[in-house]
Amino acid sequence: MIRWFCAAFAAVVLLAAGPVNGTPPATKPTLASGLLPVKHDAFTATLERFLKAMEANRWDQAYALLNSDAKRYYRNAKNFQSIYAADQFVVRDYKLLGMRADRSGRVYFVRETANYLDHAHDTTLTISVNIPIGVLAEAGQLRIKDPGHPWKAAAPNAVASSADVRVTVKKISYYPRRVEVVVTIANLGDGFVTALPYGKSILRDDAGHVYPLIDTRDWTLTDKQLFEGIRLPANGQYTGFLSFETPPLGDAPRTYTMTVAPLIRDGADAPISIDVPFAGN
Repeated sequence: MIRWFCAAFAAVVLLAAGPVNGTPPATKPTLASGLLPVKHDAFTATLERFLKAMEANRWDQAYALLNSDAKRYYRNAKNFQSIYAADQFVVRDYKLLGMRADRSGRVYFVRETANYLDHAHDTTLTISVNIPIGVLAEAGQLRIKDPGHPWKAAAPNAVASSADVRVTVKKISYYPRRVEVVVTIANLGDGFVTALPYGKSILRDDAGHVYPLIDTRDWTLTDKQLFEGIRLPANGQYTGFLSFETPPLGDAPRTYTMTVAPLIRDGADAPISIDVPFAGN
């Protein structure tokens, strides 16, 4: 599950200090898609250095090419790498499809083919998707603007069980004021289990802070199926995500405990809850 990668981007806003090498405004001819053909110049060379650094697993080089806003957002090259490592995301090939341009910079549309881990099935899959990546002028240099990602991620794969129900924390992603936890709920028993995690689920850290679940009908922040409740048959499981509201978090290592509740087994006397401790770095 790589929601940050597969989600549609509304736009890439280019904010630049000024033009570099006299970047011209968009001019005809355009491709059938409405994009301009790719010009092989300093802008394109910068983008290709970025993509090749990612292909070669040279995250220090890729991070060095980011614009100043992105560097502040990710904080360091290790965090930037972590958002790909958590999904075992490896770029295998790319193709530049076209671009849009103005005097401040360009947005390239890139078709990336990559391997990634499907967290729901613990299987490596291949995906090909079109993504926008910006190249803009900043302080006399060309830099990369690559939006839409968490600023850090980890794949703890922590497991806890109770009454033949197993909860696995597959991944945690950090955004400016929330964390998103990918979780698998599995029914190991014979009867049905109903999971209603928007009832009482919370996230706590090792400093004693409690983070509430984001409970909204905005399905970019809320897993609709978990919001409505999942009824799992014997040996059934579901992988989804829970988002928790946080203040801006520092980069220090943290340990969390996520409580998933209520979990209701057919015929049981009472609902159960499951606490899953996991490292967040």
